[in-house]
Amino acid sequence: GRVTDDKDRRLLNCIMNRFYVPEVVEHDDFRFSPSGHYYAPLEGPYESYLEYIRSLPLIPNPEVFGLHDNADITKDQAETNNLFDSILTTLPRQSSGAGKSPQDVITELAGDILSKLPPNFDEEKAMKKYPVVYEESMNTVLIQELKRFNNLTTVVRKSLQDVTKAIKVSSSGFVFT
Repeated sequence: GRVTDDKDRRLLNCIMNRFYVPEVVEHDDFRFSPSGHYYAPLEGPYESYLEYIRSLPLIPNPEVFGLHDNADITKDQAETNNLFDSILTTLPRQSSGAGKSPQDVITELAGDILSKLPPNFDEEKAMKKYPVVYEESMNTVLIQELKRFNNLTTVVRKSLQDVTKAIKVSSSGFVFT
């Protein structure tokens, strides 16, 4: 994009001041993050750069963006709230005596979604069939997307199972204190 206002300029200046510093080239052990995962690799053959890139996490931690680890917690809470808001919008507005309770509707909905979720892809099998090599850049994209899709379905599956368990616990009359 473009720098369109003071906030864009401020953000770019912060990024430039953090990453474009003489220490990057003056010190071989300079790290961009406290964990040490993110650094400018030493000069070497092409394969060494690819190996470094492959060693980086597929889903970066907040530290790579200069954020505290609590940013992950905030993101997870927002995702949970969105999930619950979506579930609540599917609930009937009124309930008659013969109708289902909101807990029953959510449990049924969660079960229905769980039954339709596909199993995770076999990443090892995919990597053998579509090896990650320079000449086949789409294979790299495919493997990355498979991993992301597997992560997504795993989170959705676990969230739905947790919601179902929470409803069972709350409907049993158990109260946390």
